Amino acid sequence: MNGTNLERYNIFRVNIEYYFIFIITFLLSVIGIIMISSASIAVGERYFSDPYWFVRRQIIWWVISLILFIIISKINYHFYSKISIFFVLIAIGLLAIVLIPSFSIEIGGSRRWLNLLFFNIQPSEVAKLAVIIFLCDTLNKKYRNRSSIKNLLFPAFVVLVIVTVLIFLEPDLSTVIIIWAVAFAVLFIGNVKFQHIFSLGIIGITVMIGYMMMEEYRRERIFAFIDKTTGSSGINFQVNQSLIALGSGSITGVGLGNSVQKYSYLPEAHTDFIFAILGEEFGLVGTTIVLLLFFLFTLFGIRVCLKTEEFFGRVLAAGMTALIAIQVIINVAVVIGLLPVTGLTLPFISNGGSSLLICMVSVGILLNISRQNITVVKNNTREA
Repeated sequence: MNGTNLERYNIFRVNIEYYFIFIITFLLSVIGIIMISSASIAVGERYFSDPYWFVRRQIIWWVISLILFIIISKINYHFYSKISIFFVLIAIGLLAIVLIPSFSIEIGGSRRWLNLLFFNIQPSEVAKLAVIIFLCDTLNKKYRNRSSIKNLLFPAFVVLVIVTVLIFLEPDLSTVIIIWAVAFAVLFIGNVKFQHIFSLGIIGITVMIGYMMMEEYRRERIFAFIDKTTGSSGINFQVNQSLIALGSGSITGVGLGNSVQKYSYLPEAHTDFIFAILGEEFGLVGTTIVLLLFFLFTLFGIRVCLKTEEFFGRVLAAGMTALIAIQVIINVAVVIGLLPVTGLTLPFISNGGSSLLICMVSVGILLNISRQNITVVKNNTREA
């Protein structure tokens, strides 16, 4: 095999992850628009007298996210190491501002959205990405060469605690769970000592349990999830309706647009529980295809991580992959009744501009890490 053919072969081998991740992300985001166009009809009509109010806004966010997704995929991921402190400080500032009533919007007793005139953003979504990048940068600069617990506690753990407290005050437990879960995935891939991970884990679990038990409605959710006896009109109503939607879809579903549960029977049908509407309209076939796409995304994300020799790129690829995969696992588990209701969206598919934007940016970073691998292989092949 001559040098030119060898170069093409090696680039193709690495390019598999790049192109598959790109295509899967695009497909999932398009599926999201299709599902939102169906699932949001009733709520759009009820609140805005426009059945397509939500899908129009989501399409705008999709276009913006897709453009940014392509741009981010071309920016060298080492750039984020240089701005990690600045980025996380911006995220903390936004989290603090959202707690001020005059700057935020209160929905369902929570202040999670900043009102920016023409659109709203959710700072906790920005915080997910900022904390992951900052943690990866800290591991790379402070912990990797001197594996001391103090190099994790200051400043990475302090930042994690500050972000946790601010998000708790919104309140928003699900986002905190995601951030901590992804953080532990990054710590594991980053070869952090087990005793250090274990110590931080004990602290995190203790804080989570204490927070869940502080408010009565959170305790009710936990106890209702455990005993399953509250019936269709109790705290388990949402999950019961979700299971009815999934069961109604059977194998092939009732058809796009023909869902019954989206007509005020299933709360949050276009956001947290859109997977149930997907199951109702496209059945087991539809849900299996979507889960297979997420599985392949995770698989190729892991391949990018394993093929990245440089430490910062490897842990960052792990963080970006885990950010998507963990949200999918928790959302689907809630929809099928395996976890208590958390209020977490399904990446790329649920309605929500901030969520879509951050997910697309995360994948853009992952694609650039894969792109840098292609460049390294190409250069090494030429040298050979």
